[in-house]
Amino acid sequence: MTQAAASAPLRPALLPYALSSAAICGLGLAVSASQSRAALFGAAAAAASALCALPALALGAPHGTNGILAGFVAGFFARMVAVAAGFLLARARGDAALAYASTFFLLYALTQAVEIAYVWGSSRRRRAGA
Repeated sequence: MTQAAASAPLRPALLPYALSSAAICGLGLAVSASQSRAALFGAAAAAASALCALPALALGAPHGTNGILAGFVAGFFARMVAVAAGFLLARARGDAALAYASTFFLLYALTQAVEIAYVWGSSRRRRAGA
């Protein structure tokens, strides 16, 4: 083992978490496409923001608590911009606005759970000393 490898911070492989997030977003897009245009826009906005949020978290995780916090903040801001931009693009009113918001925040919660699992896996390896 080289010195650089020994001092490198431990973190779980990003690919399984990225694939899980992509699968959730793909399923959300497929289901919302059959519901309404506004729901599809909500799913698309949530998927686009998740595409930014997980990599931001992965970049911050090796830097400890402050890096994880910065990653979550970056993901939050990506979602904040995406929810507003998608809502404006969808031009949803009334029940359509509710469909947009419901779809967006459902996918937000599910992809956020994947991000939390990534952080949990990262901290678990550090605690175990692996």
